[in-house]
Amino acid sequence: MNVERLHRILIDLEEDIRLSQIATLITQVQTHLQNQVNQPNQPNHQTNLVSTLDKLYEALENSKYNNYSPSWKEVISEISGENILGIELKEKITQILASNAITPAKALEDIKKISTDFQQFQTAIKNTLTGLGALGIEQEILEPGECELGYTIPRDFVENKLSELKNEIAELNFILNNISESVTGEKQEYEVKTISSSEFLLYVVIGLQVANVLSKATERILNHYKQVLEIKNLRNQLKETGVPDSKTKGIESHANGLMESEVKKIAKEVIKEHYKGDNGRKNELENGLVISLNKLANRIDKGFNVEIRIEPLPEPKKEKELSEEEQEKIDLVQSITESAQNIEYIETKGESILELPESEDKKASR
Repeated sequence: MNVERLHRILIDLEEDIRLSQIATLITQVQTHLQNQVNQPNQPNHQTNLVSTLDKLYEALENSKYNNYSPSWKEVISEISGENILGIELKEKITQILASNAITPAKALEDIKKISTDFQQFQTAIKNTLTGLGALGIEQEILEPGECELGYTIPRDFVENKLSELKNEIAELNFILNNISESVTGEKQEYEVKTISSSEFLLYVVIGLQVANVLSKATERILNHYKQVLEIKNLRNQLKETGVPDSKTKGIESHANGLMESEVKKIAKEVIKEHYKGDNGRKNELENGLVISLNKLANRIDKGFNVEIRIEPLPEPKKEKELSEEEQEKIDLVQSITESAQNIEYIETKGESILELPESEDKKASR
């Protein structure tokens, strides 16, 4: 866990909890529920409880936590113990009240624990932030409109070997360069912002145009992969029951065909929309883009994770007329924000199924 990034996450989380008043609302829910237990014949206690629950549920639904990246949520999970946030907390409270409708005293006991744990968690965040500030530990920040790619390389995949890790970083550079040249006409040098070591998690600063294409492509690959994952699980179950490999080849071919078709569609659409160069290079780039997205899909199947985070732009002044370039930047940031929120971590287990071609003449070897 990177301490500067932890500092940034805690600042964001503390602000979200404070502004949404979640801790206060949970305490109020506890109070109204206590009153209902003590005076069950007083209808105003039930009315107050329902009203406060509505406010709490709305706050939890609108919590910024719901849109945090998978790696941010993983960090919060590591430090929060049994505490849950956002929509997950709403669902837990809803379940407690629904399952204990006839015995509100039991529901009160569970809500009290949530309230106590949440307040302790909030206090721990404040104390940690005070300590980090006193120690002079900076927070890791993105400038407004700046975008970063988070790319997780599983340790098992590279067998903790430096040479293998180096190769995978080169593969990521290959993927980004093909996207960059397709949308901007040139390759770029990418700045590594952070490397975390629990898994090999790289944070790389990328331009808005590259981020826009990458986020949309990843979103589409992941949506398609959900169908592939069902096929993969079925194939693995068959293998576990003793079905020989020769009998599951058709399943594997079908899964690869589904993803291969989608990748080719994405590549063709990206080139058509963005590439402005000569036709000769256009065909080469489309092929390179297909290979890059094949590499990405293969790796998602093997447990790699992709996430994109972008810092919002400040609200433009109403009296100011925006230039075409400024409006384009605003539109890009909004587009990236929307697609990045739909990129979710999909846990993959068992033997991988995707073997999409990673070069012009041969298939993936892993």
